Amino acid sequence: MKGKVDIQEFYSVLDSLYEKKEMDKAEPYMLEVLSRAGNLEDLEGVVSVCNELGGLYRAMRRTDEALWTYEKVMEGLEQMGLKGTRNYASALINLGNVHIARKSYEKAYGIDRQALEILERLGGEAYQRAALYNNMSAVLRELGRTKEAQDMALRAIEIIRELPECMGELATSYTNLGQAQAKEYAFSDARQNLMHALQLYENSSGDRDIHYANAVYALGNLDDAQGYYENAEERYIRAAKLIERDFGHTCDYDQIMEDLQRVRRKVKKVEGNGIIPEFL
Repeated sequence: MKGKVDIQEFYSVLDSLYEKKEMDKAEPYMLEVLSRAGNLEDLEGVVSVCNELGGLYRAMRRTDEALWTYEKVMEGLEQMGLKGTRNYASALINLGNVHIARKSYEKAYGIDRQALEILERLGGEAYQRAALYNNMSAVLRELGRTKEAQDMALRAIEIIRELPECMGELATSYTNLGQAQAKEYAFSDARQNLMHALQLYENSSGDRDIHYANAVYALGNLDDAQGYYENAEERYIRAAKLIERDFGHTCDYDQIMEDLQRVRRKVKKVEGNGIIPEFL
């Protein structure tokens, strides 16, 4: 009988690498354990490692590799007879996140709806439903369905505000709400909610949460839209540094740098013409 990889040891080592921000060592370590699990025909080990590896690839915006690893997770769970379970819903959520990163929003929304049907049928696990509502809020915002996006963010907030240990996810909810409001030019409400998101992140983990940069960037976008170009410049710089620290030079980093260069041109134009921008 073939053995199995030590999953508890795997998680322990991986947590240590993430804690020390040794991101460059995480991928080789996971690939080595994945190879061992495959050689041992340890399906549970393959699923566990692919789940973590997919998360790393998604965070690094290596979406082709993330898609492959999460599809391996789905296949493994189905082979283990776990289709329709909470773990299967979690895998669907992760797969949906990859499609969000790939800007395949319609596909992501369809996958998220499958996950939601499972979670609503099984009940319980309020945090998981709230996290899914946040994902769906982001997707709906990108699809231009901003009212529905706000509704999903508010559903998430309603759940998570009762879970004091989940302030990071609550901050994400307020970020999603603020971004959807900004799409509708409700700038005052958007700013209030985005500032609240930043405060929640800072109170719970300082700037260490990997989603903190998104809230900073969203505020930069809002400053940009309202004509506060110097403020936008500062926030774009900060968001870029946070992304670089956590993930390196990803597509998100490149997008922020493009926005930074664009807003710097606006600052120079305003200064050169002696114009005071008309804030919205």
